[in-house]
Amino acid sequence: MPPLSPGHVFLNCSTMTGSNPRTTAEFARFGHVAKIQAIEALHARFESHRFAAHAHDTWSIGAVVAGAKDISVRKASRRVLAANQIYCMPPGSPHAGKAVGGMCEYVMLYVPDEAWQQQCEAFDVDVCQLMRELPGDLQQVRIARAFVDQVITSPETVDAWSGEWTLFCESLLHKYRGLPRSKAPLSSCGRTSAGLRRAHEFLHEFWNRNVSLEDLARESSMSASDVCRRFAIAYGLTPHRYQLMLRVSEGKSRLLAGADISAVATETGFADQSHFGRHFKSIFGVTPGTVAKARR
Repeated sequence: MPPLSPGHVFLNCSTMTGSNPRTTAEFARFGHVAKIQAIEALHARFESHRFAAHAHDTWSIGAVVAGAKDISVRKASRRVLAANQIYCMPPGSPHAGKAVGGMCEYVMLYVPDEAWQQQCEAFDVDVCQLMRELPGDLQQVRIARAFVDQVITSPETVDAWSGEWTLFCESLLHKYRGLPRSKAPLSSCGRTSAGLRRAHEFLHEFWNRNVSLEDLARESSMSASDVCRRFAIAYGLTPHRYQLMLRVSEGKSRLLAGADISAVATETGFADQSHFGRHFKSIFGVTPGTVAKARR
């Protein structure tokens, strides 16, 4: 997983008619297309579900269809997104979320950094400019919904040259074309100490072990309390939460590769399938079974 980054952008869109969040049931649909470097899609409607603090190793691009969604990024930045708003977060941005004032329906696309960088280059967009807040429009939301639906219902029709994929990228990126190139780094990695980077690398290397704060203290040449506090500041999650997220993410990758759910739960360090499933849904919003069924 790339180093965590604080960057995010919210695009304001005009009013759009969507599902009534107060009269429809909760659901979560998941899709996966390996042909475009493993793009994933989510279409969900939640009322009570709360997403625990986590980060993705992909770009996270979402559109609120109905209701409202509360997103907190690094605990310091909080924003309530209303229906017909689009938001974009780079890989590694720690965040949590929940519905506000009733049910929230939204769609998400999780796009690998390499694939998104390629699209930005194709449309002559500096990827760092995606951190700037620019107004969106109604058509962007409609296109996002249509592409997410295609990924979920007809993944075999999606490829790197599909008109829907190109249309989605163009609709989101055209507003950034021609803006001055940014000199600011996308990642905050350069602002972390060498000791913290060693602790971060240690967690990635030994994600399947019971790594203690004492282990990280030795790696970082800090005290246990200091490495815990400074790691949370630098990466947005405590070391324990970060390692839990790595285990769940590894589990998702194995499910998409065709592994058995119970075997994955054991191999990724969870007590049982129920324990794995609980943490899995708190991060991804769907059950391990839903992801396993979406494998293509």
